[in-house]
Amino acid sequence: MVAQAEIDLKVGGKMRTQYNSKGTLEDGRGIENTILSYEPMRMLSFKVTRAPEGFPFPSAIKSMWTVLYFEAQGEKATRVRGVCMGFGDDDESRKMREFFNQGNAVTLRRLQKRFAAKADAK
Repeated sequence: MVAQAEIDLKVGGKMRTQYNSKGTLEDGRGIENTILSYEPMRMLSFKVTRAPEGFPFPSAIKSMWTVLYFEAQGEKATRVRGVCMGFGDDDESRKMREFFNQGNAVTLRRLQKRFAAKADAK
């Protein structure tokens, strides 16, 4: 769901993304995550290690990480569940939690739509 991506799938590996198709993975708007753990076909956890320039929650992002769970739902479907953790009880963390709740919901809807369209085309 990004314009560009590069992933080194190993513990300590980097997952770099860029939402802007005219940008690069290295420019200031790119995002770098570090993979904390993974179980092939079941789970991936990662932490932002370089937020994009101007990210509005620079302190709160330092303690947050994400876990994605993948669960097969038959031969042609997968349930994806994302859990963000490490939020504090301060104002910046509360605002960032809402930011990610909204953004992740949009991303999951787009992902569902994209794969539903591919399934319908077959």
